[in-house]
Amino acid sequence: MNQILFIFALAVFAIAQAYAEETTAPPLDAAQIFEWWDDGIITPEQADEIFSRIEERNYDEACLLAEVYAQESCTFSNKTVEKKTRKKRKSKTAESAHPVKQTQSTKSAQPPSIIPHGHFTWKGQYDSDGHLKKHRKELQIQFYHFKFQLGSQELLSYRRDGFEAHFGQISTLEFHSHLPLDTLWGSTIFFSIGKFQINAHIDTSKAFHAGIDFHPNRSNLISTSFWKFLNAHAIALQAHTTLGQVSAWYQFGQDLPLVKIQLQNEQKHLSWKTTAYIHGDSIPQGINLSKGIAENSLWASQTVNVQWSEALNTIFSAKARVLRPIATDSVSARFKTTLTSGPERLRTSLSVTCIEASENCDRTEWNGDVESAWNTLMFKASAKVRREYSRTQPPKIELGTSYRSRHALIKLAIAFPKTNPSKGVSVQNEIKLLSDWFKGDLVFAFKKTKTKTFSPSYAHLQTNLNF
Repeated sequence: MNQILFIFALAVFAIAQAYAEETTAPPLDAAQIFEWWDDGIITPEQADEIFSRIEERNYDEACLLAEVYAQESCTFSNKTVEKKTRKKRKSKTAESAHPVKQTQSTKSAQPPSIIPHGHFTWKGQYDSDGHLKKHRKELQIQFYHFKFQLGSQELLSYRRDGFEAHFGQISTLEFHSHLPLDTLWGSTIFFSIGKFQINAHIDTSKAFHAGIDFHPNRSNLISTSFWKFLNAHAIALQAHTTLGQVSAWYQFGQDLPLVKIQLQNEQKHLSWKTTAYIHGDSIPQGINLSKGIAENSLWASQTVNVQWSEALNTIFSAKARVLRPIATDSVSARFKTTLTSGPERLRTSLSVTCIEASENCDRTEWNGDVESAWNTLMFKASAKVRREYSRTQPPKIELGTSYRSRHALIKLAIAFPKTNPSKGVSVQNEIKLLSDWFKGDLVFAFKKTKTKTFSPSYAHLQTNLNF
């Protein structure tokens, strides 16, 4: 009996360990995106673009959109996944769009669990009338070297010792692509030979792809691939170093290639990050760019952070974004500077945003925040003032509090857009519950205006069952 209980305990531990190792949390949650939306920082269309990338598990692209649209820091790293994957087995199983980051494990690695385990996820967004605007569901089962998905993506994957195969809806992650690609029905195979990795794909629409990657070491990658579509041919190049990634996609017959640049460097006191998309008047076939990127031939951002950890962890950041719409010579630029300082018990922040530099910064926004963290409790107060064309609008004041424990998060924020409660009030709420087998996330808001009583504004519900 004791042996049976011991074996059962080991099996449960293996399932929990495998789930923890293969699950990567998104860098942005729905509450943060809805907060930007509710505050007018991003438009509903831009919020949908970010949501779409998160649903695709393309978290790197979601961060890129957030940094340009909201000018907020967002970094997605696979370092934790890499470390755990190396401890687990020799096969390259980290779910990443950057194959150079996938490394082999040590000799002491344990074999993967043969006991099926996974999760079921349901997400839904509701409009102001309480109607279900859109929903998404996904079932994922993992066992041995296989992973099976149903719902938002129908896919069967197999990974083992440098060999990788996917059958079904192949997306950006399965293609190991730095550029976001269309999801294609077909099969994809990767096979490693020393420092090289050969890959090929065939699609039901007769699309064909073949490529080769070269890994001189764990930090660098050079890859090239050839794509053949029904009416187009293209060649793709990708390079990854310790400074970041640069990718190019050229479709024969087009005037300019599509180029994506992501470079960054982090030191003790200084860090910077450069992001850019550059392309011509038309988008190559097979590429799945977000609407905002597709509409601008130049889509770029630059961030510089200076940090003094010794002086109350003071951080000064300067951010800039530049957009150039297609077929025009006009350039839109926005600048933002932020100064944050203080201990956790009383941390203050002041930011100034030049909304449009081409208008001589006649539209500027000043935002001040004060946060105080006390163990599981956090209190926040902020005031935002916008000045447009020599006229100062009434400030927006927001008060919030949150409670965080190991298994729960409760947040409440009250905003007065016109400073006068009789003219407008917005109440934002977030509730998160977390356990070993269940995860729930509910985000909702109510609004009151001068002409309307309190009514729902939006709601987002997500549930996750682990087994």
